[in-house]
Amino acid sequence: MKRMFFLTFLAIFLIFSCSKEVVQEEPVTEEKIQVSPPEEEITKLPPAEAEVAEPIPIEEPVGEPVVETEETLQEVPKVVEEVAVEEEKPAVDTLKQVEGQLEEVLQIVAEGDSIDVFYMVKPNDWLSKIAMNEYGKVGMWKAIYRWNRKKIGDNPNLIYPFHEFLLKKPKEIANPVEYDFYEYTVKCNESLWSIAGKEYGNNYAWIVILRDNADVLGANLEKIPAGTVLKLRTKLF
Repeated sequence: MKRMFFLTFLAIFLIFSCSKEVVQEEPVTEEKIQVSPPEEEITKLPPAEAEVAEPIPIEEPVGEPVVETEETLQEVPKVVEEVAVEEEKPAVDTLKQVEGQLEEVLQIVAEGDSIDVFYMVKPNDWLSKIAMNEYGKVGMWKAIYRWNRKKIGDNPNLIYPFHEFLLKKPKEIANPVEYDFYEYTVKCNESLWSIAGKEYGNNYAWIVILRDNADVLGANLEKIPAGTVLKLRTKLF
């Protein structure tokens, strides 16, 4: 009986307590779902968050100290000598300078203790040829041209046969030219031109007859009186 009463009381108590119980809703909170990044993003950290790797020290190679030996010191003058050799003037220029100096010496010697010698220009002569034949040096043509510039003119390449040039030669080697002459009597209607062609074989040699007979011939060379006696050379040269 008592047991039944106790169970009844307990059941009433439980019903009463349940009626007063207020159901409290639990607040719903958003759970932050962390999505794990892919493996590639994990491995590639942003520059700011990535750990800065410490630089690996690189050992600089230490060269052997330069020791100046006698061999290295001797190399410097060798370079200087090579440069000096490169800056040397060509042999052609040096030869020209020597020839020029030699020509000046020959001119000084010729003009110093010398005498005047007349040279008559031959057909097919030119100044350098005359210089070679008379002085043994081609460069002496400049001196010959200077001594005879008034007679030659401004063009040294234009000279005429049978003209006489003045040359200067040392006394010991100078050989004055001496000519042998013969008499020639001028015939009627003859001229120096025709006489030179007949007697000398070259009409342009008339100027030689004129020089040798300047004291006999008058001013009128076109009409030479018949019977005039002229002296002609046995040899022109």
